Amino acid sequence: MSSTPQSAASICPSCGKPLAGRFCSNCGEERLDFHNLTIRHFLIHSFKEIFELDGKIWRTLRALLSRPAFLAIEYSAGRRRPYINPFRLLITAAIVYALCTHGGNQVALSVGPVVVSLAPTTVRESTSIVETVKSVDRFHLLSGLLATREGRGQPESELVRQMFHQRLEKFAEPLSFANVFMLALALAALFSRRRNHFVEHGVFSMHFMSFVLFTGSLIALLPLSFFYARGWGSVFLACTLLPIVLWQFIYLVLAIRRFYFGSHLHGIWPRLAAGFGVVAIYFLNSVFITGVQTLGAALALWMISPTA
Repeated sequence: MSSTPQSAASICPSCGKPLAGRFCSNCGEERLDFHNLTIRHFLIHSFKEIFELDGKIWRTLRALLSRPAFLAIEYSAGRRRPYINPFRLLITAAIVYALCTHGGNQVALSVGPVVVSLAPTTVRESTSIVETVKSVDRFHLLSGLLATREGRGQPESELVRQMFHQRLEKFAEPLSFANVFMLALALAALFSRRRNHFVEHGVFSMHFMSFVLFTGSLIALLPLSFFYARGWGSVFLACTLLPIVLWQFIYLVLAIRRFYFGSHLHGIWPRLAAGFGVVAIYFLNSVFITGVQTLGAALALWMISPTA
């Protein structure tokens, strides 16, 4: 009795398991078809992925923006393939936010004399070092470093300014990912009895931070300079910025209620717990962003060579 080796077309190219149809039952890889390597197929498939309204990308974005905690609930329930991976979604949101705010963006919250950043502050490289430090130093801790630098008579040349902003940017790049971890720790401390696994808090945190970055990108796209030049800046901000900030706040309240109190949505306790958790998390996260950016500015000032 002789046996013949299986053809390459009947073997999964990713995991090596036998194929019984178009897709591998083990890893989901599609059967290799050389027709799929044509430019025509590549372009059609790529545009279909991007513009198909029911594709994975748009399905994930619709759920993220309109259904608080839905993606985290789906992930915890094991329904993951229809949606983008939470970490990949976070990276995408961070890239979009960085591109939209490359020209400079500052979103802050004032609570009496305390001013904290609601989102990572970005500034133009053409901005002076003094103006940049003032925009991130919400706690007014760097005035001494600035005074010392000015006392040394260091000129603010183009090279010095460029070095400062590059160091500050490199320090602030991982800030969104550090936010996710800190938010997950806070959620685990507040709701560990509701969700036992830290990964669940982490996934919830990744989805919420992705939502904040995407909606924060909308703020950066607003034509603020146009309205400020005409004296309508305050009115425009009240009509645009405030709704987005309220949207983020209400979103987190609903997300916490649905994710951590899914079977006990009714009653006063879930509402109070969600409201208290949101206020605490929102403020602590803002203080964390502000503190990290202040530390980054301090290190950038310190690392600038006096002879640069």
